[in-house]
Amino acid sequence: MAAKAKAAKNDTTRCPVYVIYGKDRRRVTDSADAIARQVLADADPQLSLSRLEGNNIELADVLDELRTLPFLSPCRLVMIKDADSFITKYRQMLEAYLEAPSPTGVLLLLPVSFPATTRLAKIAAKIGQVISCEPIKPKELARYLITYAKEQHGLKLKQEAAELLRELAGDDSGILCCEVDKIAAYLAGPDKPKTEITLNDVQAVVGHNRLYNVFHVIDALTAGKTAEALLLLNHMLNQDRDAQYTAVGAFAWHFRRLYQARILLDKKLSEGEIIRQSRIWANQEQFMQQVKKLKIEQLGSILEQLMRIDQASKTGAGSVRTGLEKLMVQFSTGKRRAV
Repeated sequence: MAAKAKAAKNDTTRCPVYVIYGKDRRRVTDSADAIARQVLADADPQLSLSRLEGNNIELADVLDELRTLPFLSPCRLVMIKDADSFITKYRQMLEAYLEAPSPTGVLLLLPVSFPATTRLAKIAAKIGQVISCEPIKPKELARYLITYAKEQHGLKLKQEAAELLRELAGDDSGILCCEVDKIAAYLAGPDKPKTEITLNDVQAVVGHNRLYNVFHVIDALTAGKTAEALLLLNHMLNQDRDAQYTAVGAFAWHFRRLYQARILLDKKLSEGEIIRQSRIWANQEQFMQQVKKLKIEQLGSILEQLMRIDQASKTGAGSVRTGLEKLMVQFSTGKRRAV
């Protein structure tokens, strides 16, 4: 029986079992779709693909699906989403099934966790494929996005553009891939026959988000344009309903970069080296202007105030909007009192 299972794995089209697990659910979904396309080829998914929910499915039903002869298709694919509880409940019976799997049925499990030390995991790895989709490490995201843009859209994503995209949209690979998808759609217009994604493209499509807006708020503030900074802040908070929960973090992120860059400036490093070490991919001249206008003491005080604003908002002792407005007014008048 084991020989049959191994023979099935050697088929260039399909394995008897696939397991795709991890907390990066966007990559889990994308990988599952890719497996479905590979396994079913040109077959009609409505006739050959069963999508089941692991929380409310019985093993008998799954086995019936796997052993039912496919119609107008070389095999039947049974995909079980949220499969953790299903695997826990039927682990031993799944192990027994995989010792002699259906020759025309393919089982695709999509759990969040799938420890490699279990017997089920060892059998699945031996006769099928086990694919990990854990969150990508931040330092590996740029390379991942470059590959994603090439494979999914045939576009060359420049390294600096990938870094800027991370800077603007964060480190969630699912969100980042969605942003790449949006940029690809933006470039697909008849007037934009482009084959690569540049810094300008990222700024045009993604640059409106809160991190980018915060940069302009700080730019206006350091230029002495307090009224403009307050208007920009008000617009940002009104346009994004989630900004009140994340604005302080965005401001702190920018000011920490300014703080670190100021340390480098005080050490007499060149502007080019400061830009390189600070990994500034856009608005480099404006960034250095901000660095030069702010002293270490000022930046340290602002970061302390932002921490207090964050604590006050979380305990109900104050609002983010009021706290940031006070910080800006105090900055413009040269005061450094606690918020």
